[in-house]
Amino acid sequence: MALYKRNGIYHCDFVVNCQRFRQTLETRDWREAIKRENDLKARAREGTLASGRLASLARLYVDQAFDLYLPQHEAEIHVKRMARGMEDPKLEASYAKSEQSHAKPVRAFFSGKRLRQVTAENIQAYQTHRIGEGKAAKTVNHEVKLLLQLLKKAKLLGRIGDEVELLPLNSEPRRMLTPAQKQRVFETAALKPEWQTAYCAALLTVNTSVRPAELRRLLWSDLDPVNRLLTVRKSKSDAGSRIIPLNDEAWSAIVALKTRADASGSYAPEYYVFHRQWPKIDPARPMSNWRSAWRSLRKAAGMPKLRYYDLRHQCITEMLEAGIPEGVIREVAGHVDPEMTRHYSHPRIDARRAAVEALMIVRPARFEGGYVTNHVTKALPAETLPAQHPLEAVSVSPAT
Repeated sequence: MALYKRNGIYHCDFVVNCQRFRQTLETRDWREAIKRENDLKARAREGTLASGRLASLARLYVDQAFDLYLPQHEAEIHVKRMARGMEDPKLEASYAKSEQSHAKPVRAFFSGKRLRQVTAENIQAYQTHRIGEGKAAKTVNHEVKLLLQLLKKAKLLGRIGDEVELLPLNSEPRRMLTPAQKQRVFETAALKPEWQTAYCAALLTVNTSVRPAELRRLLWSDLDPVNRLLTVRKSKSDAGSRIIPLNDEAWSAIVALKTRADASGSYAPEYYVFHRQWPKIDPARPMSNWRSAWRSLRKAAGMPKLRYYDLRHQCITEMLEAGIPEGVIREVAGHVDPEMTRHYSHPRIDARRAAVEALMIVRPARFEGGYVTNHVTKALPAETLPAQHPLEAVSVSPAT
């Protein structure tokens, strides 16, 4: 519509697809102003040029833009989690704190620079600066991703294009537990009653591949004691909703939790299996996590870096090593993409050795020994074990 000057600087004012764009061209040269205006119009047609409120965001300093963006982003995540039945105030507060932490060095580095002035070269300089400070590539990538999200929100990411690349991560494949390590973890977990929740959760995950978030949302009505079935109703994807049979080890964990619930009067079909226990018992609310107990447990077992989620990897890997078809494993684990199943599987070196030894014409005698589950988990705390048969001890309403 118009190209005009204000205080000697050219500005443009035009309409594309019924949207009005008013931008400063930051030049005093008429020919350069024409060129920049044409570039802006092209971006507006592609939908990558900010207008209205987003244009105001682009004009802010990086520090001010983060102040505006982070609360909005946290609110959006809260709404999404509520829609999926995954509301967890403590987890969301932890996530918000993490984002604030990742934004802090970005704010400091780009201090005094407006968001629209951030270029790909600036971001690459930031990556070099942070690596020079001794920060891990993974940490720097988290910080850069947050900045890119902010640029995308302000419709400024398009002008950077593919010029910014995340730093490569030199991650080694996570080793699976050996039979002896797996046995040591569960034998250690059985030593203290205060570790019972983490112990029972670990038993269920390592025998069913159920995610921690899925366990926390598990209701007593989701269990079928007649057929020993566990129903996962809500998960991170549609494939996550599934029915999983429970073996003896997984069922022993359910029995222990049911016995504890009966003793505390916290059992009802609509109550959570892993319910809130602090500051007071509230079976109508799910517990946040069993992080503290798990950290103490793994340290006592001599494996301080063992993540709880590694038990899910362990379960999927053991099923693959046992020759279970990948289609069945995807149904148990709740995977949509076959690539995801392969991503979670980390065959142990023993399985690889057995694979290549199977090719030999003359086969050596097998090594003696090997892991036999044979009720490794029988060492549940004595006060939690029922006197009678598990099916008689647990009167849980069948899953509907």
